[in-house]
Amino acid sequence: MQLFTWKFKLSLSKFLQLKINCLLFRFLPFSISRWYIAILGKLYYFFNRKEKRLIRNTINFICKRKMDSEKVKVKIKEAFKGIFDHYHEKLFVAYSHFQNLLRFLDRQIRLEGEDALQTALEGGKGVILVTGHFGAVEFLPGCLAVKGFPASMICRFQTDRLRQSLQQRSDWVGLNLIDADEGNIFRASINALKQGRILITECDEFDEWRAHEHRDTYFLNQKLPYDRTLDLLRQRSGAPVVTAFMRREGRQQYAMDLTLIANGAASGVQAVNGQCLATLEAAIEAAPEQWYQWKKLGKIINSRLEVEHDHQESGYLAPEVGISLPDQA
Repeated sequence: MQLFTWKFKLSLSKFLQLKINCLLFRFLPFSISRWYIAILGKLYYFFNRKEKRLIRNTINFICKRKMDSEKVKVKIKEAFKGIFDHYHEKLFVAYSHFQNLLRFLDRQIRLEGEDALQTALEGGKGVILVTGHFGAVEFLPGCLAVKGFPASMICRFQTDRLRQSLQQRSDWVGLNLIDADEGNIFRASINALKQGRILITECDEFDEWRAHEHRDTYFLNQKLPYDRTLDLLRQRSGAPVVTAFMRREGRQQYAMDLTLIANGAASGVQAVNGQCLATLEAAIEAAPEQWYQWKKLGKIINSRLEVEHDHQESGYLAPEVGISLPDQA
């Protein structure tokens, strides 16, 4: 056991992005590399059982109000497969044979609601395209770029190797990556919109939220602070807002669901962050196994319950969820 201790101090993301794994993606077929990542993911959780338990208990905590216990167990099992699929898709985008990747993005993804995106772009103010950690989100920016849309995306890289590879590939297809660790992200986002580009951002990055001092929101029946970021972007730019969620449909088939949330002048428009979260929530309730922010949500629930309930009287952070973990995002 001691032999493996050093390796599994890494997060799942960094563990799966070890150099040997990145090299293998250059020649492994899609189905084989997917199987390989799933094996590594299971190995990771074998040595990180607290993290696995937190994810499992969070899904159970959220889903048990609408599903029987047997169905929840199935969704939990599928959710871990979805987590492995996410990292497989990330590595496939960054390290697979580039021409094969371009063909894959062009042929395997169906756009539903493309007219809404085209209409939003006609205003000349760019488009705020809101997505989440749902389904095959890693394919979303590349798919738009391959299909000729001028896209920019805010992202954070876990490794320098990933940063270099994705930046090079993005340059080849005209996709602009905004590094969240460099410079003023908000200013770069506004500039991208002024250029008439599609700005892709995720509404469920809980630890990046700009919390409203006097306002809360509800997401998956959980009280959370209200994030002002999308509203500020909308007010400053006047850009329309469209949601996009990439569903996995099996056998290497995917569908991007595009929905217009807000259009026209920004003033007087209902706050858009809540609307985007509601659209994401509907997608999660239809397919909870395709969302992979369960660990972060579980930590938020833990923190909230710790504040709201006396530790001795209520038990440690509700037995369904309560596990203390360091942040390994």
